[in-house]
Amino acid sequence: MMLEEFKERTGRYPSIAEFKAIQNAYMSFDGDKDDFCRAYLENENGLAEKIRRAIDTEYLRAKNKSKTKIVELESKIRKLEEELDREMEWKPFVDDKNVLQAEYDKLAADSCTRTLTDDMAKELLYNEFGFAKEKITIHHTIPKLEVNRHRLLRQVGEIERRPLYNATDWNYIRFDCGRLSYELSNDNLRPFLH
Repeated sequence: MMLEEFKERTGRYPSIAEFKAIQNAYMSFDGDKDDFCRAYLENENGLAEKIRRAIDTEYLRAKNKSKTKIVELESKIRKLEEELDREMEWKPFVDDKNVLQAEYDKLAADSCTRTLTDDMAKELLYNEFGFAKEKITIHHTIPKLEVNRHRLLRQVGEIERRPLYNATDWNYIRFDCGRLSYELSNDNLRPFLH
């Protein structure tokens, strides 16, 4: 039986997948097309229910197969990304144009060093350098970067860099003012290079 014949006899418009289950039921049905379509419409001997179960079973089988394939592909992608990372030879990047982490850690470890609130840091920047407080954005982190053998950089996280103050010549604040980025380190103001 063809799809069009089924539509004409039943007034139902099944999808291709549904019609496949209908065809399978028709092949094992003892009777002609008209008898099958009548039995289907009247759900004689649970025919329509059996077909519906077959459709649902096939749908679930296809869905599970898709899920399995997705898991396989995601695993393959992870492995390829790991291989690519090894090939690219990613290594931690130390930016010597900005304040080194070792310098910051030394300041943070001193017992006389205190962490500044954003307002305290803005006040210091206003008093010492004349930055407008309302234009200052204090940052508490810097990007953690890696470099590959082609000298390309990527960000892999963040490093905490809270504003610190020990003395007028031993301090640290990472901030933006307008569209420019700065680091104040040991009373020296310098651009922060991303």
